[in-house]
Amino acid sequence: MQYSTYTKGIILFFSVIVVILFLYRSKDMKNDKTLKVAFPGYKDSFHYDPSKIHFAHEYIFLENIFSSLVEYSTDGQLVSGVAEKFYWKGTDAYFEVRSDLKTIDGKKIDAYDVELSLKRLLILGGNTHGDLKSLICPNDKITKLTDTCSNMEVKDNGKTLVIKFSEIKPFLFPMLAAIDFAIIPKDSIDLKTLKIIDYRNTSGPYYVKKDDPEGNIILSANPFHYHYSKNMPQEVYLIPSGKTNRKESLDLFLNNKVDHITTTDKVYPVDLIHFASQHKEINIHSTYPIHLYMVVFTNRGLKRFSDDERIKIGKAIKNLFLSLHSNEPEYKPVNEIFPVFGEGSLNKEQVNEVINKYNNVDDKKVLEKEILGWDPYNSVINKYETIKQTFPKLKLINIQGKIPGLVNYKLEKIEEPDFSIRRCDVGFQEDIGLLSYYFSTDFFYLRGEEGKKWLKKYISIPSKEERLKILRELHYKTLITGSVIPIAMTPYAAIVRKPWKINFSKYHANNPIWRIQKD
Repeated sequence: MQYSTYTKGIILFFSVIVVILFLYRSKDMKNDKTLKVAFPGYKDSFHYDPSKIHFAHEYIFLENIFSSLVEYSTDGQLVSGVAEKFYWKGTDAYFEVRSDLKTIDGKKIDAYDVELSLKRLLILGGNTHGDLKSLICPNDKITKLTDTCSNMEVKDNGKTLVIKFSEIKPFLFPMLAAIDFAIIPKDSIDLKTLKIIDYRNTSGPYYVKKDDPEGNIILSANPFHYHYSKNMPQEVYLIPSGKTNRKESLDLFLNNKVDHITTTDKVYPVDLIHFASQHKEINIHSTYPIHLYMVVFTNRGLKRFSDDERIKIGKAIKNLFLSLHSNEPEYKPVNEIFPVFGEGSLNKEQVNEVINKYNNVDDKKVLEKEILGWDPYNSVINKYETIKQTFPKLKLINIQGKIPGLVNYKLEKIEEPDFSIRRCDVGFQEDIGLLSYYFSTDFFYLRGEEGKKWLKKYISIPSKEERLKILRELHYKTLITGSVIPIAMTPYAAIVRKPWKINFSKYHANNPIWRIQKD
């Protein structure tokens, strides 16, 4: 087909226009530093408080708007946070607060804010990632912010916080890395009720710019923060997802309504890994295998069933779970709670005893009993008719949004189950925050006051070798009594739309949004 000179000119003109528009659009996309995030939270920012973290997404929200004294780097090292320097001077812990840290409105954060934040947590109590009271001011009665904690002192005109001890506390610095111990500016706290009243002036890389009761929250970057970078998202839109459909975030991603799905999404990590493999426009992050699926027996289950009966029930659930995921290599069957190459794993003798115990259990009496199980993640509930062939009186229920170990069954008007199918993160490294969380959710064979006594003793032992010895014993007894039946491990995963890139730690399930960057 021949074209006239005029027609060729028109075609060339429009071709140039198309190229120019494409280049401008590409430039706009590159310069656009807004990130839309699928987020499994459905409440406004005032719902979130470092003193009451029960769900993973609550932790993720808080770690992005607040910062702690110390934190972990991407390679698992303890590094500076709000405290530019932290060290032991004799038996006293020193925290030198950064001199240039300010909120978005220019309010300087100093050691007095640190003291107030820690004292607030001492008064409120109930946090899940470490017992501050047992370490700091154990003999002082602190019920209001004006009460004195004799072991804490602010020095150097608000530059340094000192916590005094009679001996070095090996877990103090690692424990304070948990966002439970977030530093909250004093003007953002109601000094009478202790409630957080201002989510704009925060200590974190982001502050709340706007929100609503349904969980639509806009975060904006704080250029005065030490993690601030022009390459990180400057505004973050938290888009509620997964309330009625576990895979809703994937639909949102496909329809360009979100750009990032977090490590704590309702979508299972393996589903995210498979999804990313099918779409070229995605960058993916995955951790080491620290995401554990397990059967955890409740206090009722510990009373109603013998060790052998619990093992029998747990093995049946485990076998069904693994059969449902037999074609997914990311699910690695495990016999231990902690990773086998990590701290807290069993020695060879303990491993052999557990395996022999599990292999030789054949208690058929349990078939005659009624069994109530809780499957909040819908792990096997759609296939439980298969299990009923073995346990005809088994009943599985699915009550989402509840963690069995934290439920007051009488107040919630829920029948206490005998066991629940749970999933949580476990670490390769000794992690006092995770241990504290496990005990707070009735995880190990020691529960309640017995668990608190064990943890108090554990954190008082200066020798790491001795601590790991009793941790392995706790691990062993939890397994040999059938209190917890490990099922499988997978990585945690998160995805983001290119050209964004993720630089998260492979050792933790955290989701620090400031570590998502665009060149």
